[in-house]
Formats: sequence, structure tokens, C-alpha cells
Amino acid sequence: MHELKRLTILLVEDEDELRRETAAFLELYYDKILQAINGKQALQIFTTHCPDLVISDIRMPVMDGLELALLLKKNYPATPMIFCTAFTETPYLLKAIELGVAAFVRKPVDTDELLAAIDKAAVPLLQRREIENISGELAASLTAQIGNTPRQLAVAEQALRVARTSFNILLQGETGSGKSRLAGIIHNFSPRRDAPFITVQLGAMPLHLAESELFGHLKGAFTGADRHRVGVVETAQGGTLFLDDIDTCSLAMQAKLLRFVELKRFVPVGGTTEKMVDLRIVASTNRDLREEIRCGRFREDLYYRLADVTIQLPPLRDIEAALVPLALKFLQETCDELGRDLPVFDDTARCALTEISWTGNIRQLKSVIRRVALNAGHVVTRNDLVEHMDLPRSAASSEAFDISPYAPPPFPCSMNSLEKWSLEHALRFCGGKRMKTATMLGMNYYTFRRRLVKHGLATEEE
Repeated sequence: MHELKRLTILLVEDEDELRRETAAFLELYYDKILQAINGKQALQIFTTHCPDLVISDIRMPVMDGLELALLLKKNYPATPMIFCTAFTETPYLLKAIELGVAAFVRKPVDTDELLAAIDKAAVPLLQRREIENISGELAASLTAQIGNTPRQLAVAEQALRVARTSFNILLQGETGSGKSRLAGIIHNFSPRRDAPFITVQLGAMPLHLAESELFGHLKGAFTGADRHRVGVVETAQGGTLFLDDIDTCSLAMQAKLLRFVELKRFVPVGGTTEKMVDLRIVASTNRDLREEIRCGRFREDLYYRLADVTIQLPPLRDIEAALVPLALKFLQETCDELGRDLPVFDDTARCALTEISWTGNIRQLKSVIRRVALNAGHVVTRNDLVEHMDLPRSAASSEAFDISPYAPPPFPCSMNSLEKWSLEHALRFCGGKRMKTATMLGMNYYTFRRRLVKHGLATEEE
């Protein structure tokens, strides 16, 4: 293993000549060899240089090898230790084994035996580090795709943890909250990433068509079945099957899914021979399935088969801090696709992003940003966002951010009229939220409320 060459080894030996000769030999094979004359000095060196592996004699002055092994096990349990010694009394060796010493090499040292002991002790350490590094890189990549607010980090951590398993996963969240996207991310971070990721929506189909879509059918299985057809289950062999909006699935189809979800076994429509596939199932819902179970619309036994792990995706309104980063990410992706320079969000656009009620969640945000990227100039403004939101102008839609401007009072007018207009416009901009409006205007809340009362926009009792 190439990484073995990069090891830093701490050699602890009280005999000067033997220590120097052994160190010179080890330097031929490993990156860095540190030297100590006893356990006490070894600990001092360890805290400064954090070596990968320790080779130590047992009998030494000041602090012997056993005491050193005890302290290393307590403070640095992941560091392997090898005893290189002529001291072979059984009680001491048993104590060393109890302390988890990785190997013993007898003196006088056989160099091949020493190298073999080092390699055997170091390989598990290096493999563990490699896994940790990969995990760190995956976590960073996943965070970049999902976001880094506390709620999003929790989702990313849970997704990364479960992606490596074969557990069935249930994704819950509002429409447009990114369930399909997360299902694809989980697949891409799983050991199944090189196999197919297949999405199927069964809820809107009649039972026989849904069953055929899922499991396939034989020729002649039903009217119109003029040839054998492979279902999506077989197509997803080795990969991930994503059952989108599982809550829309009929009770009859839910019954068909039970055995398949648990055992990954199925029979094509019109067939008699059972088939088996190896795949992971991810399902999604925008409803509370427990409530659906209580209402008799969803089978409880199927719920528990699907929900080995449940991941709840937050709506955009609960992760306001993620809005601008997500918008920038979608803008970058779209501009890369269009081959155009990346425009800049100005302050008005950034403000608008956090104030829009994104009822369609991530799906709506991405759609708007894609249209903005296609049509905006070098700077994206508040008006660019509003123009591409396709908002209805009815009063009922005001919650979805109806910010169409209205004209100030015509001149000549008084300062009071302008102040009242400004307060009304600011309140409308902030959806009627007074604390938010006061903060935006840089005003003390109580001063702001007094101004509202002064202009008849609020009463003393409010």
C-alpha cells in the first residue's frame, strides 16, 4: 500500500546505538522516524507530532513500555503499538496483550519480521482514515447540495448515514420541498450509484396498469398485452426504486406492494413464477401517513415496511437563511446550462427572496430562478423576481407576495402624507408584519407603532 510509505513512526528505545541503527533502517521505508529514550519522553514527543504508530521496548528507565502503552490506550486508543523486546516473561506479555498491543517482535530484531508487523498494524489504521476522509468529502458535497442551515445539516447528516445502508427510506415533506431531489442524492451517495435510479408514480393509474408498470406482464395477460413487458422493478435491478407520492396509491395496489417491499419478490401480471430483485426502495409523501392510516386510507403494515428510516424535509419558510444560497445555486446551475455569465443578485432581490412566501417550496424557487436566469440582465433585481413569479393579482394571493408597486401621493403633498404612504408601502412589503417592518426601516418598534397610530394605521389598543 502506497500510503504505508507516508507513516510517521515513534521509536522508543533506551539503548542509544540500537535505537539509532533501527531508526536508520526504518527511514529507508517510512516517511518520518521519531526517537525517544523512554516512555516519558515518548509522551512528550507524541503530543507534539502525533505519530501514526509506536514501536517500543518494554524495560526502560523513568517510564517503561507497559506504562506507556497504558497511557496511550487511554489518551490515543486508535494508535497501534508494537513491542520490540528481549523481555519475554509471561505476566508482562499478558499485560501487554490486555492493553491491546498490536504485535511483538523479539530482539535481536529480524528486519523482515519488523516490517511485516508494522504493515499489519498500520493497514487497518490507514483504511479507517481513508473511510473517514471519504465520509468527510461526501458530507461536504452533500451539504453543498442540500444546504447548511441547522435543519438542512440534520437532513444531510441523516441522508449520508442511511445512504450507505440497504434500508428502505420514507421521505416526508410538503409539495416541492425537494423529496425527489433528495431521493436522487441518496442514490448517488450509495453503493448502488452505478446502477439505475428509477422513479415511478402509481397513484394516478388503474390497478392493472399500475401493477403491470411495476412488475411487468406476460403476453396475453390482459386485453392489449400483445407482448412480454419488463416492469420498472426489473429495470431498477441493483439500483434504487423511487415510489413518488406513495400516499396516492390505492389500497388495492398497496396490498400488492406489501410482499414486494419486504422481500423484494414479485410475480409479473399473468405469470406464475416468482422473481426476485436486489434494489433499495425510497418512497415519498406530502401527507401525514399516520393520519392516513387512522382514516383508513393507508395500510399500517405497508407504512412500517417502507419506513425503515424516515426523513422529514423542512419547507422553505422554516429555513429562511437557506433561500439566498439555494437561489444562487440554482442560478449557477442554470447559467452553466445556458452558457451565460452569472448575474448578480442586488440587495432588493436578496430581500425579496426572503420575503416571498414560497408556497411551492424548492420546486417553485428553482422554476422562478431558471426563468430569471433566462431573461435577466447582468443584475437580478426585485422586479425580475416579481415578473417571473406568475402571481395572481387577487387579494387571496397577497400571501404569496403580491408586491406590485403603487404610486406615492401626487405633488404638492405634505410630509405627513409621504410618511403615511411610506409606512403603508413598507407594511405591505413585509406582509403586514409590524416587527419585521420596523426592523427593515431601522426603527424602534414602539416608535414605529406610535407612527402607525398617528396616521390611523393602528389603534392604541392594538
